[in-house]
Amino acid sequence: MSSEQKPQRGNLLGFVPELSLYYLLVALYFFAFGMQFVLFPSLVAFFLDATPEGVGLAQSALSAPLFCLLLFGGLLAERSQAGPTLAKLHLIFAFASIALAGVVAAGYLTYETLIAYAMLVGACAAFMMPVRDAALNGVVLRETARGRYTPIATAAAATTAVQIGAQIAGILVARLAGATPAPYLALQAIVLSFGAAISLGLQDPKPTGHERTLKGAIRDLREGIAYSFRNPIMSPMLISALYVGVFVVGSFQVLFPLIVRDHYGGTDQAQQGQLGALFAVFWGASFVSAVILSRLKPLKHPGRALIVSHLVSAVMLFTFAFDKSFPAFIAVVSLWGLAAGVAISMSRTITQGAAEPRYLGRVLAVYSMGFMGGAPIGSAIMGFAASELDPRTAALIPAGGLALAALALALTTPIWRYAQDHAPEVALGD
Repeated sequence: MSSEQKPQRGNLLGFVPELSLYYLLVALYFFAFGMQFVLFPSLVAFFLDATPEGVGLAQSALSAPLFCLLLFGGLLAERSQAGPTLAKLHLIFAFASIALAGVVAAGYLTYETLIAYAMLVGACAAFMMPVRDAALNGVVLRETARGRYTPIATAAAATTAVQIGAQIAGILVARLAGATPAPYLALQAIVLSFGAAISLGLQDPKPTGHERTLKGAIRDLREGIAYSFRNPIMSPMLISALYVGVFVVGSFQVLFPLIVRDHYGGTDQAQQGQLGALFAVFWGASFVSAVILSRLKPLKHPGRALIVSHLVSAVMLFTFAFDKSFPAFIAVVSLWGLAAGVAISMSRTITQGAAEPRYLGRVLAVYSMGFMGGAPIGSAIMGFAASELDPRTAALIPAGGLALAALALALTTPIWRYAQDHAPEVALGD
């Protein structure tokens, strides 16, 4: 048994499979993240009544630190034990949430306070994301050594389903916040604290073989970036991450609250309920498609499913431009969500399956960097476009951009032809 497969300490709960603990950790984090999906834009758009540019820039403040720090998060993923590192990061996020809850409860909320919160949380996520994602491969290897075999593609799809399901739950809970968001921010902090405790159940050994000097870190950064751009599969995946960040995440973060406010209206509580409904439907549909994928035999050509899902998303964004009732808007968002669930699962499957293990942390960081680097650009563009045009008309920009980018990916890269190799199926142990 290799050092990667050997547990170095006892399981946190003694009898719970490590992969189950990993899923629980993902669930707790993304429950809190789902709450933030509703609470943060509600505080910006409804409580502070920010301009469209203000909404776009506030959302950019959440994702900009990710772009700046993710590569360092990738280095951290390869140099630290995932469990203790994730526990510390969860606690920092929890502290930021409880501090914001205190500010809101005291009636001192300002735009500047939200920007500071967004930047701290974004910095936390920059280190947390690659550490947590890279940990999955080690968990699967250790579980296989214990006789509980799960293909990485299946584990990736199941992780996506857990992630999306937890986000839905968080969104639905945050919808109840109404005019009193402070207790819900406190709940978010409590959930993150539980996540810190569960993190300690990960049994990864202390990493070895990395030079722990500034010179070594810079060399590893260079090597990770060079590998990511040289690899014939990872390179186009970085391109897809960038354009999804610009055209999808920017639209998702900015258009939803602005369309609700400008075209459907109502009281602050009604608008928050509508926004929460949109997020819940989107992630609910994503959850359905991710669960279906996790129950099916891994797809031989995940790249084709990825590209088709992007084209479907582009069509759904195009329909945003047309006037429709709120139930019709919900139907469109549900179709978009089904496509998004496929895209998320396939992206995770391809990146974690195609990367060499020794580069995994850095590759995941570079991939996420492209994704999150595009997000603040997209958020800012959509904010200004919605101000100059209107939120619905502005949706034509990401719709066209996403369709053209997906077609270019299919025609000019190996992603459409990429075939995933799968290990033979093995019955899971108890």
